[in-house]
Amino acid sequence: MRIAIIVYVFPPEHAPAGVMVHELAEDLAARGHQVTVQTGWPNHPGGKLFPGWRVKWRCLSRDGRYRLMRVWHSITPKSSTLGRLWGYLTFAVSSLVNGLAAGPVDAVLSLSTPVFGGWSAWVLARLKGARFVYDVFDLHPEGARSAGLLGEGLAYRLWRWGDTALMRRADAIATLGPGIKRLIEARGIDGAKVTVVPFWLDTDRIRPSDRANAWRRAQGIPAETFVALYAGTIGYISGAQVLVETAERLRDRPDILLLVVGEGVAKDELEAEARRRGLGNIRFLPFQPEEVLSQVQATADVGLVTLLPEAGKSSIPSKVLGYMAAGRPVVASVAEDSDTAEMIRAGGCGWVVPPQDGAVLTDAIREAADHPDQTRRRGERARQHMLAHFARTRAVASYECLLAGAR
Repeated sequence: MRIAIIVYVFPPEHAPAGVMVHELAEDLAARGHQVTVQTGWPNHPGGKLFPGWRVKWRCLSRDGRYRLMRVWHSITPKSSTLGRLWGYLTFAVSSLVNGLAAGPVDAVLSLSTPVFGGWSAWVLARLKGARFVYDVFDLHPEGARSAGLLGEGLAYRLWRWGDTALMRRADAIATLGPGIKRLIEARGIDGAKVTVVPFWLDTDRIRPSDRANAWRRAQGIPAETFVALYAGTIGYISGAQVLVETAERLRDRPDILLLVVGEGVAKDELEAEARRRGLGNIRFLPFQPEEVLSQVQATADVGLVTLLPEAGKSSIPSKVLGYMAAGRPVVASVAEDSDTAEMIRAGGCGWVVPPQDGAVLTDAIREAADHPDQTRRRGERARQHMLAHFARTRAVASYECLLAGAR
């Protein structure tokens, strides 16, 4: 097959969706398919072009076995709603125009920008006579509503109507979990069209290793300190604000460190609030290089996942797989009926607490720190559950079937 994958974020950006698309493209190409990945210029999550890059209308290159096409789009700070929408629109138009010039295509997989990107990918597929697969990592506009960026007014209803219309026109839909699938079906979409393809992670890239590693020593974290790690994007729907309250409640435990590794639009606010309160038990670091990622995960004793109350129903944070691959249990501050909660309960690999409840989250972290044997056993189960259910080869085979029209 000749496959076009349209994705807005891509390495060297740290967004998991981009990393997964890179791996998917590699594996599909290794299976004999002609793969082109169409993406933008690295600027996520801050909306600033990465140093050393220069935006062009189109740039073609080879990334291993597949072709990589970067296309022009506007880059503006993500704090501006209008700037964000303009960036989404320009990428959608540019990916369509450049895609038309990219040669024949048999299937288009869209992980493009919200609002506009899916529609431009659908138009490209129809003009090329190609199969269209719509990949729903985050369900919109529900995700924007959960983040407090959008009320249930006219704009919300129009966006939801448009997204539902796109789903009806898609040849197939892929999504991350059964909870999100149920929400899609509630829109009147035939469930037979929707396939659950979970996040995956290369379990050879991140594996259990010694918590007393070189990266931990370089950060000056004592061997006896219990580390609760939050690793990933600190965005609107992350609910990471609860971490500052949790650090406040853990002032009496100098042996516990909340370590926040990542970037995002909410990070500056969290750091400022932690400084205002004089909290020395929560530390913020930027995204770390790929070569030390496994050591970062290994430094943790538990991994932290937080989401706003409604966000977990329309989104699954991929960071949970990084923790599980490293053999670390997960403390999840998420909705009880979310896919994330279901994943952790199914694996017996962590604690699920109500979202945005700092007191209960604090109690779970204390319990994990005070019962190391229990915490270690849950971490072992996390790795086992990861290997059994979130293997890269299984996910790639599912995408291959969807793109080919087989089930």
